Amino acid sequence: MNTYPKRWQALNFLIAGAFLSPLDYFIVNMALPSIKNAFKANDHQLQMVVAIYGLTYAALVVCGGRLGDLYGRKKIFTLGLYTFLFSSLACAFSPTVTWLIIARMFQGIGASLLAPQVLSSIKVLFNSQEQPKAVSLFSSVFGLASVVGQLLGGLLLSMHWGNFSWEMVFLVNVPITILCITGIHFTMDNNHKERNSGIDLKGSLLLIISLLMLIFPLIFGQKYHWALWLFGIILMGAFLLTIFLRYEMNLLKNNKPILVDPTLLQHKPFALCLLILFFYNFTAGLFICYPYYLQQFLHQTSIQTGLAIIPYGLAFFLGPLIVSKVKISPHKLIYIGLLLLMGGFIFTALNFHFQGKPSFISHLTLFMAGLGHGTIMPVMMRTAITFTTKEKAGQASGLVSIGMQIGSVTGGVVVGTLFFNLIDTFGFPEAFAFAIGLIGAIQIVGIWGNSKLGKYING
Repeated sequence: MNTYPKRWQALNFLIAGAFLSPLDYFIVNMALPSIKNAFKANDHQLQMVVAIYGLTYAALVVCGGRLGDLYGRKKIFTLGLYTFLFSSLACAFSPTVTWLIIARMFQGIGASLLAPQVLSSIKVLFNSQEQPKAVSLFSSVFGLASVVGQLLGGLLLSMHWGNFSWEMVFLVNVPITILCITGIHFTMDNNHKERNSGIDLKGSLLLIISLLMLIFPLIFGQKYHWALWLFGIILMGAFLLTIFLRYEMNLLKNNKPILVDPTLLQHKPFALCLLILFFYNFTAGLFICYPYYLQQFLHQTSIQTGLAIIPYGLAFFLGPLIVSKVKISPHKLIYIGLLLLMGGFIFTALNFHFQGKPSFISHLTLFMAGLGHGTIMPVMMRTAITFTTKEKAGQASGLVSIGMQIGSVTGGVVVGTLFFNLIDTFGFPEAFAFAIGLIGAIQIVGIWGNSKLGKYING
């Protein structure tokens, strides 16, 4: 009998809290034109409004997972909710765009505390038979956020709420966070807190700096025309990351507190999971290119743009729910998800190459790609955490989140840069077809990784 009788009720609030992280990525993108007008902001400032959130989240998420291991996941999740609540209010009532950028940074901190607690709590609260359903429910929120973020953003911006306009995309977080704070208080234990042996502050600083140095040039590369000094920063970040791993290994040998157990990354099946997670998150490029294409080339409104992403987002939402019901091995499900993802994007690229605009066929192919995304995400999350112990669940969850986040940033940069650079040469339809086709083609790396992973999981 499970010792956590309210685990399913707690999962509802954990998922609702986790929903905030991707929601704020999608919904804020819709509000950028209004923010630009309100503050007379330049393109660089608008880019910072978006980038600082993802940058902070990616750099701190492993630390968030480790804090959950040390102090209890309920406490850290609640702290993340309060951080998200007050930073959302600070965003909504920002007097300047600089204030807004700083408040968005604190939103990223809140997100880094929320996300890793969910996956690690599932590892602890649910038995092995229940975990597939729990992970699938958690994964479905990412697809739901892609739909709700676009539609809700467009809806809120098209309505008039007194003197509020863009502010509403931040104020909508307030009731959700309050609901989650109340619900978590009554349904969740501060599960499986390990003996508090202290925090590895030096390791934390090394990891944060190295990740910032790896991600910053990717986000701002196009702005600075990919100057050589940006590649120097990336190399320095990779060097510091190597130092961090050696430092952690040395601490582990001397039985001192660590931030990340380096043996996790040396464990080949877990490392292969991170590889697959990284490349399938190149799908983030779709959400950069598609709205721009629809609005700038086809001159569609924000509401029309939000509606256009529904086939992908709906399938992304349904995929995890379907996966939880089918009796197919994880190894085969990963293949199915990757092939659907690859085929969906390649067929979508072909459609835009020949037609240049959305059609019934492109809606079907985007639905196919979204179903692949929704199929593979819960399977990969579940597979990754099966290779860890409960004591390392927070660290593993943080590494999974980092892999997904850096994959999204890298994919967005690579696909977006290709798209924008090809527009002048080949025109909008061809540039979009090339960019979207790349997302499908790159999944061949994941297929290769899954072929190696097969020997470690039931196939």
